[in-house]
Amino acid sequence: MRREKNIPDFRDSFAVTKEYTDNATSLTMVEVKYGARNEENQPIEITEGVDNYGQWTAIHDKSYYVVYYKRAPYEGGEVEIDERDHVAALLKQRAELVEQSKALSDSTDYRETMQAYKKLLEDWKTLERLHIPYEQVMWNEFITPMNKFYESVTAYQQENASKKQELIEKVKGFAENVNQVSTNRVKALQKQWREIGYAGKTNDNALWNEFKTACDDFFAKKHEAWEANVHPALEKAFNAKKQLIEEAVEAANMDNFKEGTAKFRSLMAQWKKAGYAGEDDQKLWDEFNTHQQVFYNKKQAYYDKIQDELEDNYKAKRALVQEAKDIVNKCEYDRDYSYERTNRMKEIMSEWKEIGFAGRDKDNQLWTALRKEMDQYFEESRKYAIFNRRY
Repeated sequence: MRREKNIPDFRDSFAVTKEYTDNATSLTMVEVKYGARNEENQPIEITEGVDNYGQWTAIHDKSYYVVYYKRAPYEGGEVEIDERDHVAALLKQRAELVEQSKALSDSTDYRETMQAYKKLLEDWKTLERLHIPYEQVMWNEFITPMNKFYESVTAYQQENASKKQELIEKVKGFAENVNQVSTNRVKALQKQWREIGYAGKTNDNALWNEFKTACDDFFAKKHEAWEANVHPALEKAFNAKKQLIEEAVEAANMDNFKEGTAKFRSLMAQWKKAGYAGEDDQKLWDEFNTHQQVFYNKKQAYYDKIQDELEDNYKAKRALVQEAKDIVNKCEYDRDYSYERTNRMKEIMSEWKEIGFAGRDKDNQLWTALRKEMDQYFEESRKYAIFNRRY
């Protein structure tokens, strides 16, 4: 793209110079139209719509960068320069890269964003340079968000390094008092370490080695303490629970559910007192609980069966009450206290006695209801018989 220090006047007093802002790039543009001639080849004013002039167009950015130059007809009318579309395309591509850079600057997905910025920078470098001052402006707009991002990355890594150093000190402190509580806390710190992000190429490996050493020292001391104190207690608990499992096998076969329930309550109390049995503790519990569930399932099945029988008896007695009520209702309507109806009422009472227990509350309720119907039927039957003898 040709650079000129000044706007040429083309030695034409009728030349028209216009300055405007380009819509696509927002750059200041200068346009000169010149060289219009009449039939006598004399200079005349520019007339819009009449293609009889030359045109010079340039970007005004301190100097003038010519993007279009078409000679006037009297000079031959050749187009010497036409870089308008090319320049606009390049600036558009750079503007798009600027927007992408801005969009990435606040990202906290550092690994992915660093790769994205690396790709943007490669794309920027592949674009042809126009050597105009505005390119530096665009470069500043492009690189500033990237620098902001890398500053946040540096701050993030420094913060992570500080967090990791703090975890290292905590692990070292726990090594002074090794127990189950401190063990759980060290494991929690190990989880926290995995959740903390990258601390930078210089610090991350060194911090990890220091943290790993501190953890290894802690667990070495824990193993020593375990061998001296914990292992004997675990073994004692293991043996006690194995014995309780053997007793649970015997208790599971008991048919006296009251005694069996009392036995398992006692076994459970002893189980809790036995303490932790180490890595086999859950396996031991599963085995013990299997026998316990066998007993309680058997107990439940027994009482479920009784409950089913009570429910069946309830339904049967309720049906007899309803039948007696139906007979009473019919008699109230037709006053027919026949032998068949009277006999059926007696059969209902006999069938009632053959049906088993339906539960205390339900049984009493149903019996009261049945007696009401029976009393009403036989009372009315006697009244009806006396009435018939009189008349």
